[in-house]
Amino acid sequence: MSQTFPSPAQQYAGAQAVRCRFCGCVPAVQTTFRGHQGMIILMRFLSLQGPFCRDCGLATFRSMTSKTLIQGWYSYGSIIAAPITILINLFRRGKVASLPAPQPAADGSGQRPMDPGKPLLARPMSIIGLCIPVALFVLFVVAVTLDGSSS
Repeated sequence: MSQTFPSPAQQYAGAQAVRCRFCGCVPAVQTTFRGHQGMIILMRFLSLQGPFCRDCGLATFRSMTSKTLIQGWYSYGSIIAAPITILINLFRRGKVASLPAPQPAADGSGQRPMDPGKPLLARPMSIIGLCIPVALFVLFVVAVTLDGSSS
């Protein structure tokens, strides 16, 4: 008598029937990644709701967080909103990063998951984006110092 074991897709079919919104793979988890853009006077808040498999979720996290790092600092309120948005994404990243590798759904439907790409801190746009608040802080300190010394 031979024993057959269910495929990973079949294991998740009953317990977690949630499929990735992009590729249709399982397992997937419901979460929302956010983005922020500061535009001198205006601000724009972005969001992309799941469910996401591991690879599509990491790709979404990395893309939205990297764009927030580069575009999120250019209005008065953005100095507070951008770091909060980045922290929210970092906490939500854990939900998708802890998932096992995506598998096609039990019915065989679905596509290939997104390529997560380079890690966040290996992207030039993210590094430049991290330098922006540091440069703003240095400019602020220099302005206060020069103003204090001229009095």
